[in-house]
Amino acid sequence: MNEQFKRPPVIDTSGIKRAGYIGPEGTWTHQATLDIFGDQVELVPFSDRLFETYERGCVDVACAPATTSLVGTTPYLDQILSLRSPRIIAEYPKVLSYSLIATEDASFSTITKVMGHPVALQEVAAWLDENMPTVERVSRMGATSFVAWQKSPSIAAFGPALGAKLYNLQILRTGIEEGLHNVTRWWVLGRKTPAPTGFDRTTLHLRVSEQNLSYVLKMFSKENLFVLNIYERPTCERLDTHQYVIDVAGHVSTNPALAALAAIDGIRILGSYPRLY
Repeated sequence: MNEQFKRPPVIDTSGIKRAGYIGPEGTWTHQATLDIFGDQVELVPFSDRLFETYERGCVDVACAPATTSLVGTTPYLDQILSLRSPRIIAEYPKVLSYSLIATEDASFSTITKVMGHPVALQEVAAWLDENMPTVERVSRMGATSFVAWQKSPSIAAFGPALGAKLYNLQILRTGIEEGLHNVTRWWVLGRKTPAPTGFDRTTLHLRVSEQNLSYVLKMFSKENLFVLNIYERPTCERLDTHQYVIDVAGHVSTNPALAALAAIDGIRILGSYPRLY
C-alpha cells in the first residue's frame, strides 16, 4: 500500500488544546483525529455545529472529511466553504479498511440488517453482494454506536475497528474493501498557516460566472501554476454561477503568483499546507 496514505500529518500542537471533529465517537473521523493528535490534545466530537464552534474559537482546530476517491466531495466541504475565514493547516489521506461489527452474541447467521454511513455502504457494496446478499442495508450515521445501544444480534455495522473497542463489540470480519479506490482525505482547519516544506499544496476557493471561468483558468496557465485537481460545487443561487475548489502545487508564501490571485475578487486562499500525496 502506498506509504503516503499511511502516515498522518505532523502538526505543531503548541497552542492547540481542543480539537473538534465530526462525531460521534468510533467513526472514521474520530480515528483520523486520533491518528493526527493522539493524546496530545482534548478531542471533542460534534454531531452538528462543529464549524460554527471552530469559527467562534471554541475549538482550536476542526477535523472533517473533505473528499473521497469513490464519491468525490463530501457534504462537509460545502459547510467549510460557507465559513467566513477557514484556514486549512493539514490534509490527511487515509486508506479505509472496514470492519463488520456486531454484538458478542451475533454471527453471520443471525444478522439480517447491516448499517453504515452512506459512503461506507457504497464502498462495501461489492463485498456485501458476494458475502451477505440477502441482508437489508440501511444508511445511518453513527451506526456502530446504534448497534451497541440496540444490543441485538440481528444487526451489524460497518466502520473502523476503533468502534468495536469503544463499545465492547466484536469484529466478525475486517479488511473489507481496503485499497486505493477507498481513500478519504480529511482537512484540519486551524489558525496559523504552516511554514513551507518544499512539497506543499495551496487550496483555492473560486466563485465565478460561466462567462469568466475561461479567463480565470488562463490566468492559472499564464502564471505557470500546476493545478492538482478541481472540484465544482453549486452556489445554490444562480444556474450560471459556480464555485470551485482548486488545489495547486506550491505554498502561498513562496509563490508570488498565488498571493496575487488572493487579491482578485471571487478568489480566496483556504490554506497552504504540506502535501501528503
